[in-house]
Amino acid sequence: MFLGQIPRRPDKATAYKQLKEHVATMAVFCLIVRAAPYVLHYFSEDRYEELRLEL
Repeated sequence: MFLGQIPRRPDKATAYKQLKEHVATMAVFCLIVRAAPYVLHYFSEDRYEELRLEL
């Protein structure tokens, strides 16, 4: 590996901004995953039945 290919560490402000973006992206992803069963149940035809998870 050549020394020119090693990436430099970003300064703290840039790293903090990127961290905030990644945390926000992860939070949105978790929200979508948690809300998906409820949304799908709402739009299903048998929505009057109780929502259950069979494990």
